[in-house]
Amino acid sequence: MGKLIARGGNIVLKQLNTEEMTIGNIVIPDVGNEKALMAEIVSVSNIYNFHRGEFIPTDLKVGMKVILPPMGATKQKIDNVEYLITSQDNCLSIIEE
Repeated sequence: MGKLIARGGNIVLKQLNTEEMTIGNIVIPDVGNEKALMAEIVSVSNIYNFHRGEFIPTDLKVGMKVILPPMGATKQKIDNVEYLITSQDNCLSIIEE
């Protein structure tokens, strides 16, 4: 199909693997546990300030790992890969390694 390109102050992310609890060969889903999401940025758009009529630089870059709130991101599956799309303002923190 193609790739997602962020627009309008949004970011596109790929969710990082979270730990799953297993008993034998049975995976126990983490239902009802609202943990923050860890994801890697795939695409970042410019932020346009309509009041000033100019673009605002962002500190987010492709490849950064970030933490998002458990709800609020739109999920989109393309080529069997699930992506998250959300506003740059929803990024709670950057994970530095």
